[in-house]
Amino acid sequence: MSTIIKSFTFDENKKYTIGELAKKLQTTPRTIRYYEEIGLLKKADRKDGAQRVYDEEDYVRLKFIKKLKLLGLKLSQIQELERLYRGHQKDKSYIPRLIEMFDEKIFEIDEKIANLQSLKEDILSYKKRILEKLLEEEK
Repeated sequence: MSTIIKSFTFDENKKYTIGELAKKLQTTPRTIRYYEEIGLLKKADRKDGAQRVYDEEDYVRLKFIKKLKLLGLKLSQIQELERLYRGHQKDKSYIPRLIEMFDEKIFEIDEKIANLQSLKEDILSYKKRILEKLLEEEK
């Protein structure tokens, strides 16, 4: 993931406080700190030794993580991808695992769709029985 992120051009002078970055990403400062804690984001520089300061590269990285989460990847899977990527930047051997993760997610989605379809059918059946009962009572 790092090479993907490094392919962007960054404004090295642009800096964000944790609050500014959280607002820009529509997330919380706690989430950003957590990503630092688990190693998905490098430790932030500290302004005057106290307040966290982030740069444009951090912003792009967090945006990428957010997109992976929207695709349905769990943080543990994103961490695994990061580890795989760091170990195999040249040979791209992490790609089959990425495909496997997507296949797992597709399977989960298909299961949810099937369960929702079954639930819908149950609700429609229940609704039909209620309507029939109401019609019988009106007679």
